[in-house]
Amino acid sequence: MMNAAAVSDLHGNARLYELLLRIVDLWKISSVFILGDLAPSSLAPTDTSATGLEEAVDLQRDFFSDTFIPMLEAFLTGHRQTHVYAIMGNDDRRVNEPLLEEFSNTTRNFHLVNDRIVEFRNAKQIRTFFPDDVPRLFVAGYPYVPLGSGSLMDWVKHENRFELVPPGMDPCTDFDTWGTRTVEPRFHSTIAKDLADFSGYLAKWERSEDIAYDPAQTIHLFHAPPYNTPLDQIAPQGRYDLLPLPDHIGSSEIRRFIEQRQPYLVLCGHCHEAVVLGDYKTDIGTTRCVNPGSQTHIDTLSIVQFDPYAPTDMKQFFINTR
Repeated sequence: MMNAAAVSDLHGNARLYELLLRIVDLWKISSVFILGDLAPSSLAPTDTSATGLEEAVDLQRDFFSDTFIPMLEAFLTGHRQTHVYAIMGNDDRRVNEPLLEEFSNTTRNFHLVNDRIVEFRNAKQIRTFFPDDVPRLFVAGYPYVPLGSGSLMDWVKHENRFELVPPGMDPCTDFDTWGTRTVEPRFHSTIAKDLADFSGYLAKWERSEDIAYDPAQTIHLFHAPPYNTPLDQIAPQGRYDLLPLPDHIGSSEIRRFIEQRQPYLVLCGHCHEAVVLGDYKTDIGTTRCVNPGSQTHIDTLSIVQFDPYAPTDMKQFFINTR
């Protein structure tokens, strides 16, 4: 029963969103996971002036209010049994998060799960008829990525308390003041600290339903993939002075969390080319981890279709809009 689909890093490509919804309708998909970088990137990503930053925010706000929300609202109104679960990503300006939160609060089948856990609605529907055969599942989101993904710091955190920086970056730079933010962080923490007590971390945000967090029953949406896996493979980067640059850009702490907690399923994104240079799926222990990848630059939808109750049963598709 492969009635779930995952995509990531569509970066505001309206053609790909339209294609995704047509596929969801045609394939009778009941659960859609969008794994970050929802909106278009800045027209001039190196422009860090006040005017440049304001234009980037406006570009994404207009996309959400004029394209993303109306498109999904019209579709979900006509597809009441389809549920969309989404997180933002490191290229999404966090100042626009309230737009999506309001849409999530007023639309019964759209769920923004930034720093939040919700019940997996598909499971609730099917359990009504087969309560003993279908496990109760949940969906939790964690949009943050490690340093090294540009100057926008809204969804960037240090991996751990040692605050190491990626090879090739100035280790003396104060990234908390060098980078730009559109919203000041509510909590100062690291990826390691958040995931060490993920239940407590989610509770601090006071956004979730009354749910007892259990990783073995939870589909985890991370924007960053686990480090040193096929899911975070990038093209060889050469050397910086005498130091070889890494060919992986994922999070070591997310990988550590998966190894230690063995969550039910991990869906991630961020690394576009991994689906070509590595793979779209890998197993860490008993946990299946998936990165659909992104071919947005050539107007091609990279989508993974899977069975949420047998998450090793899945297929990858590349579908061009033309």
